[in-house]
Amino acid sequence: MLTILLLASAPIAVAVIVAIGIRLINLPPLPRLGAPASWLTVAAGGVPAVAMAALVWLPFAIPPLGFFDLDVRAMAPLLLGIAAVVLLAVPPASRRRGAVAQISRRTVMSFVSPRWIITALAVTAIITILSVAAGNASTLDEQGRFTTYTISIGTTGTEMGTGIYGWQYSVPALTGVVALLVVTAGAWALIPRPAWGEDPQQDAATRRLRAANIGRAACGALLIHLSVVLRSLGGTASLLGSTTTTELGAVSVTPPFAALGPTLDWCGVLALVAGLTMWIVIALTAIPSPARQPAPLTASAS
Repeated sequence: MLTILLLASAPIAVAVIVAIGIRLINLPPLPRLGAPASWLTVAAGGVPAVAMAALVWLPFAIPPLGFFDLDVRAMAPLLLGIAAVVLLAVPPASRRRGAVAQISRRTVMSFVSPRWIITALAVTAIITILSVAAGNASTLDEQGRFTTYTISIGTTGTEMGTGIYGWQYSVPALTGVVALLVVTAGAWALIPRPAWGEDPQQDAATRRLRAANIGRAACGALLIHLSVVLRSLGGTASLLGSTTTTELGAVSVTPPFAALGPTLDWCGVLALVAGLTMWIVIALTAIPSPARQPAPLTASAS
């Protein structure tokens, strides 16, 4: 039991450690946010991360609870990501002491790094390809839902089936992916709209941070959803069917992609770690960088 809990906790622990390392080492100096914006940032990153970690960890900690249904596990990160983006879209309070003309252009790409757009679209493309492939491979179950994957065994028409990430799960999830992308694009579009604050340089740094956090929230949600898809397909790949035939004796059959099972599982774990890391980093960005102290003046001999 202890070993299982440790294995289930490992991705969460790694995500926390990596996120702290990114915050301390790789991130540039961060602006100081006001109290309301800081709390919204912590909530936007911390609440989804804790909720998703609980969704992953609780079935191992409390076995009678059982694993959550695949549709819940697939939709949860997308809904949490949408909520995080909405929180991050709330502009911080800006105080202006007077009317100051600012001729600097404010466009979306002035604050949004292209890498977040490219990452979100790339992960979305992978999710779409896997979802369509799994949906096409799914067949109807006893309740008339596309949730089953079957393989034929021998020449007698015997079939063995298992669950798969079929159309029953992938169609609602793809709708959630589209909704997440639309909300993310809308949140980015709102960033340049408010007028500059009394300190345009500080204001610009805050807007860039918000844009980056919105990208982290969306990409983190997409990566965790991708993790669910990959690990589900990894479970499907482990299907092994066997029967006895008069011509060949005992016959064992596996899915055509059975060899990819371990790879799918490991890629799913890595995607989970990457997604949780992005969400935790959002919460940590609410902690401003320490102010740099000016270098002490030294008297020179005349």
